[in-house]
Amino acid sequence: MFKVSSPPEKSEGFLKDRGFALVLALFMVALITLLVLRFVSQSRETLREAEIFRDQTQAYYLARASIEAGKVLLVSSTLAAQQSGQNYTAFNQPWATPIINYPIGHEGFLSGRIVDESSKLDINLLGQNQFGGTSQAQLQFERLFSLVGADPGLIPAIIQWVTPVPTGSSAGGGPYQSMIPPYRPRGGPIGALSELHQVAGMTEAQYQALEPYITASSGGQVNVNTASAVVLESLDPGISPAIANQIIQGRPYTSLSMLSSILGPSIFANIEGLITVQSSVFSLQAVGTVGNTRQAIRAILSVNGMQTQVLSYRMGGTRLLGQIETLLKEDTSSGAPTALTSGTLP
Repeated sequence: MFKVSSPPEKSEGFLKDRGFALVLALFMVALITLLVLRFVSQSRETLREAEIFRDQTQAYYLARASIEAGKVLLVSSTLAAQQSGQNYTAFNQPWATPIINYPIGHEGFLSGRIVDESSKLDINLLGQNQFGGTSQAQLQFERLFSLVGADPGLIPAIIQWVTPVPTGSSAGGGPYQSMIPPYRPRGGPIGALSELHQVAGMTEAQYQALEPYITASSGGQVNVNTASAVVLESLDPGISPAIANQIIQGRPYTSLSMLSSILGPSIFANIEGLITVQSSVFSLQAVGTVGNTRQAIRAILSVNGMQTQVLSYRMGGTRLLGQIETLLKEDTSSGAPTALTSGTLP
């Protein structure tokens, strides 16, 4: 009889080879899996970066569109006022209505606000004292600093910063030589209010307290139709909070003579040359929003009839964005008319 032979036994080396092949196969599968996951992750990151860039670009152009719309609104508002015989600038005109969260497309929103720069005290007036001594502008700024809780002791350093220096002279000296490292003041008018951060002794808290009430672009005269109570009180020591409120309640004023009965002849004579009822310089502040992305732009314009001139233009920055959004929130909370839910531009 034949015996059934058993299968040949596999050698130990053969088993080791099979085990090694299995481990190698598992390793390759794991490696490929990691590579695929890495590729997917990188693709998602790239896609997200592209989406962020897309949203940033769209938000920027929305903010820019708001600035351009503001230009048109200012010109049309000015012309309409002139045609109707309103030779003044006041909050009852179309330019003063902010646009908040106006929907554009599926995910876009634009917000914009126009601020009259002549509603503030011009910081560059501190550098125009040609007669020595304490100027009227300095006294006004001393009152303003006290009203908002800033240190009036900063004013000499600001005066040194904005006072023009004669040709061939040096703007050095004063508190700036004791800074580390020492530096020289500008020695002339500033173009951007943020430059005050470089003034010796200026802190962020004091700058924030002053910023709503000062400008570097108005040209000097304060518009009583748009000035805040704080600015009005700063104009003359005789203007009390009650008188400032009376001025605000009596707006709009078509001529300065209408203020004489409120201020009295003495106060009126003191400030008549420092006030006006018309404005020509405005700041346009805009925020474009797409999804969770926001972009901010601030432009300062001079308006003369149908002509506009850009005096300054600033984009982006968390600080600027925060400032503009704070101003827009103040407009909403103050009950000012807005285009928030109307769906139509003013």
